[in-house]
Amino acid sequence: MVIETNITKMFGIKHPIVAAPMGPFHTTDMCIAISEAGGLGVGAIAM
Repeated sequence: MVIETNITKMFGIKHPIVAAPMGPFHTTDMCIAISEAGGLGVGAIAM
């Protein structure tokens, strides 16, 4: 089931799911998995 919202149209994604950066618990694997599933995976960079 595809849910169409302004966010899905803006980013060209299938599902309005955004995976936010979560500090030391976030990995690129999670970003990739969310993106491949049709959501928007967001990574964090600590400086």
